[in-house]
Amino acid sequence: MNLTPLDDVSLVQDERLRRCVFLAGLVVMCYDYLLTLELEVTHMWETKLKRSSAWFFLVRYVALGGNIALAVYFLGNLDAQVCRKLSVVENILLVVQETFVEVTLAIRVSAMYKFSRRVFVALAFAAVLTISLAVWAITGPDDSPAIIPILPGCHVATGHQTAIRMAAAWEAQLFCDILILGLTLRRAYMHHSDVACLGSRMSLFQTMVRDGVLYFGMICVVYLANIIMLYTGDVIMAGSLAWFASSVSVTMVSRLMLNLHRAATGNWMPSYSQSEVDAQVKDLVAPNLEVGVADSQGTS
Repeated sequence: MNLTPLDDVSLVQDERLRRCVFLAGLVVMCYDYLLTLELEVTHMWETKLKRSSAWFFLVRYVALGGNIALAVYFLGNLDAQVCRKLSVVENILLVVQETFVEVTLAIRVSAMYKFSRRVFVALAFAAVLTISLAVWAITGPDDSPAIIPILPGCHVATGHQTAIRMAAAWEAQLFCDILILGLTLRRAYMHHSDVACLGSRMSLFQTMVRDGVLYFGMICVVYLANIIMLYTGDVIMAGSLAWFASSVSVTMVSRLMLNLHRAATGNWMPSYSQSEVDAQVKDLVAPNLEVGVADSQGTS
């Protein structure tokens, strides 16, 4: 972390940039919400409420409502006492959002492995470690400057020790996501021949693999950028990417659930069994075999 004292101009510029980064995350979340609203209405609102649908609403709307509400905290000009209270709410909401993200991804991968006990234990251990470090990061001793008089409104200053704790929590989360990505790729490798036989028909398993690689890749990139900023940023910029990373991860997970609902006709939790793969392979191969047999008989 950059411990060099900042002059007044640098403080003001960093604070403006921090607010812009938060606003960018909010815009990404709201814009993606508008893009996927029709899909959500079709596969969530117009179907019977299920546990998977209820979980989707919880993940998406807690994050969306929380980000919109905290826009006042990040962009407004509030009293210092109110800012301190909202700072606690901000940290709690950040941990809740990321907990929702990790639980969702863990359920998804567990479903790919038919809820294997070994996979569940590994993911549960990683999740508990991540959540524990996140709670430790927000409840530990705060060495951040309480008030920077030159900055208007609610500013978020992050001291060196606080930034180190936050970086450890995000590193644990990045490790958890890499573990999930590795399990996804392993499952894809185990069934690559069956998936290849399905041709262009997008099955539930194919959707899970495709979205896993794409979305996990994006989530890992923003997490890594946030960790680097925590180690290299100054007291204003150190924690500036936390909300952007959280907004992107919630957005990607929301898209993941929507795509799986669409692929599974409203249910994203069941695993894609081998019998279902065999049935789809048979449907594709059987007509071609019949044509080949007919051709050979005609030739003979």
